[in-house]
Amino acid sequence: MFNNDERYWDIHKLNKWFAISSILFLISMAWTFIDDNDDEFKVYQREFRKMEIEISKKNLEMELESVSEKRVSFEKELTNAQSTLDAQKEKLSELESSLITLEGRYYNENMIYQGQKAEVDGLKYLVEAENAHHDDGEQHGPSHKDDYAAALDLLHKYKLIKEASEIEITDTENAVKELKANVKLKLDELNIVLKNVNIVDNKLFKIDRERMTFANKVGDIVRDLPVIDFLDPYYKVNQVVVRDVKYDVNFAVVPKVDRCTSCHLGLENPDFADAPQPFTTHPNLDLYITSASPHPTDSFGCTSCHAGRGRGTSFVSTTHTPSDEEEKERWKDDYDWEVMHHWLQPMLPTQYTEASCFKCHNNNLDLKGADKLNLGLSLIDKSGCNGCHLVQDFPQLNKVGPNLTKLDEKVSREWVAKWIQNPKEFRHNTKMPSYFGQENQSSPKMKAWNNAEIFAISSYLVDGEKGSISSSDHRFMGDSENGQHLFESIGCMGCHVVEPDPVETETTLKDQTKRHGPNLVGVGSKTSAEWVYNWIKDPLSYNPKSRMPNLRVSDEDAKDLTAYIMSSRNEDFENSPDVKLNENDLDAIAFTHLSKQMPESFANKKLTEMNLDEKLNYVAKKSITHYGCFGCHNIDGFEKSKPIGTDLTEEGSKPTNKLDFGLLHTIDHTNHAWFEAKLANPRIYDRGKVSPPLDKLKMPNFNFNETEIEAITTAILGFNANKVEERIKAHNNVNEMAQEGARLVKQYNCQGCHLIDDFGGQLVEQIGAAEYAPPNLNTEGAKANPDWLLSFLNNPSIIRPNLEVRMPSFHQITDSEWNSIIKYFQHLDNEKIAYRDDLALNQHSTEFKGGEMLHELGACDNCHFYG
Repeated sequence: MFNNDERYWDIHKLNKWFAISSILFLISMAWTFIDDNDDEFKVYQREFRKMEIEISKKNLEMELESVSEKRVSFEKELTNAQSTLDAQKEKLSELESSLITLEGRYYNENMIYQGQKAEVDGLKYLVEAENAHHDDGEQHGPSHKDDYAAALDLLHKYKLIKEASEIEITDTENAVKELKANVKLKLDELNIVLKNVNIVDNKLFKIDRERMTFANKVGDIVRDLPVIDFLDPYYKVNQVVVRDVKYDVNFAVVPKVDRCTSCHLGLENPDFADAPQPFTTHPNLDLYITSASPHPTDSFGCTSCHAGRGRGTSFVSTTHTPSDEEEKERWKDDYDWEVMHHWLQPMLPTQYTEASCFKCHNNNLDLKGADKLNLGLSLIDKSGCNGCHLVQDFPQLNKVGPNLTKLDEKVSREWVAKWIQNPKEFRHNTKMPSYFGQENQSSPKMKAWNNAEIFAISSYLVDGEKGSISSSDHRFMGDSENGQHLFESIGCMGCHVVEPDPVETETTLKDQTKRHGPNLVGVGSKTSAEWVYNWIKDPLSYNPKSRMPNLRVSDEDAKDLTAYIMSSRNEDFENSPDVKLNENDLDAIAFTHLSKQMPESFANKKLTEMNLDEKLNYVAKKSITHYGCFGCHNIDGFEKSKPIGTDLTEEGSKPTNKLDFGLLHTIDHTNHAWFEAKLANPRIYDRGKVSPPLDKLKMPNFNFNETEIEAITTAILGFNANKVEERIKAHNNVNEMAQEGARLVKQYNCQGCHLIDDFGGQLVEQIGAAEYAPPNLNTEGAKANPDWLLSFLNNPSIIRPNLEVRMPSFHQITDSEWNSIIKYFQHLDNEKIAYRDDLALNQHSTEFKGGEMLHELGACDNCHFYG
């Protein structure tokens, strides 16, 4: 017989394990619910709620205190009005009772009226039906016309009865309102006084459980319980979908989604200005976040400016990035912070937030409120970074270095070689970077290699037979003291300084305007008096594309200026040893370049066939190409050469695994840390490497200070692949001519002398008195007639004879470009009229006579000079 109790497994053990697994499953389910409900952002929201309650209580006390005197006064008036009403309590009670009776009677009368109206409508239909069949001669029963007429009379009777009751009710209601009018008036006045008090009090009623009713307390707790919290929770993810700012997910470009305000809850509330993170108020609420600002949260979100992972709801998952090592260590202790290695766009460190302005303001050359970004872009432009590196949204429009096609008219070959070898030995604050003498060129072999390159380049740029310069030609030199006076008074200091020694100054945009041109120290050791004289008289004859204007100085003044400029010499530079050529080193360089183009046997043969001049010419061309000198200078033979540097158009979005950190492990693996180190020491990533000369890093050293490095890094981080809809870009609100005008104002350094758009005018500080300085052009667009302004700009004339400073002639600027500048002035003043009629004066008018009298009395002469 089959035994039902026989099983492969022991049933008692099975039951035991089943019970254990069921308990474990139940625990895991409970744990799942707890973990799912224990979000990090809810902790912050609970803490913020407590802070909000405390701040609201303080605000309530402050509001009550601010209206305490008014409140007492208005409450007293309300009490008096209520007392007056109480004195008429019997009359009010009688009227209200009468009103109830009247309303009851009116209800019955209205029902009778409505019933009669329904009967009239029915009879009306029957009468109209009779009339419709009257012409056919058909008769369907008795006529209803008499009944209809009688019903109408009865309806009119009921209407009069109803209307009489309505009048009585209206009169009674008005009597009640009249009795209560003063109380209502005083109550309304009190509510106006207590408006802010009531707002804060109502807010507290919603968030403070101590003020809630029992039912509301229960509801407030239940709404956030697991499972039920999908209905209407208090603690929830706050999410903004930013339609016009896109995020590339490889196969699609989707709108950004930001959940930052799930933790950063006090961003829009000024009451939290002193609160700790993440509850503090956002800076500059008039510019960001609020609906009244140009950058409301609904349109721009948070990550469009700060970057990071907007969908994250925890400190780590949002990819916060520390600003420095100290903050990093603190975050590790406080938040268990770690890097999310596979998120390509981590949050920007606080000091680099302005980088994101560039995505919408890429055509704004001077963006107010983004001083660091402006400085970075200015440094990139003035240092010629975009001459070697392509930046599609910030291209190089003009070569930043001098034209080298006529260099042998200006300097000697020996001077050029020493200058290339170490520019800062001649001019401590030159914009010319150092290509040589860097840490990856410290070996004797590399020094010899570099000397041969330098000699070849200088020989190519300057014909040794022509490059003999005399600095002591007295035919072109006058009174040095008067030259200094002219230099300091006619406007030269709008673009130039003479600083023999380094000056500790903060790098600012305004400081950049007075360094638009070179520091004129040591010129007497560089060039000839004849060249300086001719340059002052007519800069465009030497370089038609020069930004240097013509100051229209006389021959004698030009000689005086030449004498002053030539009086500055650099004897240490003059006495430093010349760069010597070792032909063996030259051969080695030439062979290295040749062997990259052909087999070594062919290269050796080719080299033996070349004479010294051919070798120098060949090595010079290869070296100029290798170092990219044509990125900043016009050089014969290199007019069509392409930039040699990395394309930086989207450098700010480049993943860190595509940045070569070399053998260094002391630098954080972040893009901004890589940029900082590269700018501070461009050859640092060659450290420890063994590379042949042509494979070594070759970016020159600009000797940027920390402020400049931070500003340039900000700008580079702004060159990224982030996409925004064209319609929200700022340049859509600016006329193209006005944008071109703004660029020209920067290019020719108009703000070195003039205050334009509340920026610039540093020459005013040099002169010391605004009345003797170039005019303030803040309102030029609204003030000046465009035709007159164009005529003046093309041919500047003396307007204020008491001024020594003069408006120079910019003959290199075309009428079209001047019109763009005028359009820019008009844009700044919101001036829409491009043409104005000549002003017609009625010299017989009362206004003209009055003005003439004021002038005769000296009212104008007190402030203004006439000449």
